[in-house]
Amino acid sequence: MSDKSKQALDFVRSVELPPEDKAFDRAIARARDDVGPMADDPEGDETASVVGGSLASFTANLTGQNRSDTKNATLFAQLAADAAFDRQSQPMEWYHQYVEVLSQIGWNRPGFNFSSYTSGGTTVQLDQAVLTILGGLATANEIAMVAATMEALKEMSDDSKQMTVWDSKSSDGSKGNFQILPCTREDNGDVAMILTGMQFTAHHSEKRFLWFSWSSDSIKIVQAAARFVLNEDIYKEVRKAIVERLGERATKYVAEIPLGD
Repeated sequence: MSDKSKQALDFVRSVELPPEDKAFDRAIARARDDVGPMADDPEGDETASVVGGSLASFTANLTGQNRSDTKNATLFAQLAADAAFDRQSQPMEWYHQYVEVLSQIGWNRPGFNFSSYTSGGTTVQLDQAVLTILGGLATANEIAMVAATMEALKEMSDDSKQMTVWDSKSSDGSKGNFQILPCTREDNGDVAMILTGMQFTAHHSEKRFLWFSWSSDSIKIVQAAARFVLNEDIYKEVRKAIVERLGERATKYVAEIPLGD
């Protein structure tokens, strides 16, 4: 094991995670999951998942292991950031910790700097803002996949597991902190993910905030986006430890989103 891999493993074993969220567990116990778990290796199709406060979308060229690794890594980073900072009241500190955790477990750390987002009009929809932000980094296929993911989640009921996880972890009343994660395997074999981080503060609360048409003067949005690449030599050394530390949360906080035929 290399020094970097040993450092990563020591980090995974020692980093603080939050205690169990009993209110969240009760909500999940009441929720419906009409989709259920995917096959272990769903190759050949685009897939998508709610992962805590993130929406992860996967191109067809990723293996089941790639998808599992990405979901577990990003959930682990969310939980470690949750233990260090309040996701909604300290969003910039939270994001700094989130990106730091990803870098410690094998994802490269490009520049990830937040800036204000403006729609240029009198209204703004966050789902459309996401697609605009991705326009400078993602391929046309990745953008279409993210659009399909958000539309599929929109069609799910408020009492579904998918919407319950998303609502519980991405927003707290009039504040929100969420990630959109299109993932692919590049031509050279690298697993890559566009981390699109968004945070908003609004004058009022909307349950389906992602698709609501906000007045531009009623919401403040900041965003950052960068392409992260996974060092699989490092991640393979921490994979088991991350799964062990996640425990039941690896399934409680994750729900598949059907993208259709």
